[in-house]
Amino acid sequence: MVGGGQLQEIMQVAAENWERVFKSANGNWKLTIEYGWATLVGNLYANERMVAEGGNPSRITHSCILFNNAPEPFAPTVGLFADPTPRDNSEFLTYTSNAVNMGDGWLNAGRVFSDAAGDAVNRMDLLQAAMHEIGHALGLDLKYSGFDTQGNRRLVEVTAPRPFAGSAILIANGPHIDGFPQTPLMIERPLSGARQMISGADVLLLAQLGSVNRTDLTEPSLDENGNGNQSIATSSVSSSPTCPTNDTTTDTGVW
Repeated sequence: MVGGGQLQEIMQVAAENWERVFKSANGNWKLTIEYGWATLVGNLYANERMVAEGGNPSRITHSCILFNNAPEPFAPTVGLFADPTPRDNSEFLTYTSNAVNMGDGWLNAGRVFSDAAGDAVNRMDLLQAAMHEIGHALGLDLKYSGFDTQGNRRLVEVTAPRPFAGSAILIANGPHIDGFPQTPLMIERPLSGARQMISGADVLLLAQLGSVNRTDLTEPSLDENGNGNQSIATSSVSSSPTCPTNDTTTDTGVW
């Protein structure tokens, strides 16, 4: 893999990034993710599918994420980049943060590292892909009841006690977030040669879908990734009944 990074470490850092924003979530939410490499439809980088949900409120508790071992990306993207140091963002020279006016305040809608250098140039960042697929496993999944009851009209209404109550977030195919500039992590079309981080818009949408009352919408450190609270357990698999790496079909959360 170009870059020399290891999927196991990249998945761990991706999980910790999500744990940070949900560290104060109500309830005892534990999510198990099995992951591995598989042959997927050519232009897909990865695929998430829900295995189980439960609890009160009901949230996804078990998911499978498969990464494409032979992607056929659209130009100018030439393949995947596996960061050998995923806990920092040193391969990207520029950082941009943008916000949108939600009517009663400003919501972060993008945190993007760009101007890739070295092996990261014109490649899809594997850490970005891992964070994106974990985002699907946290609720942006067609089979999840929280999405089915709220997102099936392609519009999710934010309700109290979450911030920005009364606003609405659009849903695109996949499902993915829509209606914002092309910078949230959970958009349908990823940026190449960049690292899209978790935005406030991503967090707010998943908090609503999963009935999470408290989230962290603050800007994280630019110098270090990870440091979550270990509520997402990830395990690499060569193949399993719930995560068959020889399965070439696609399901929800394709990207």
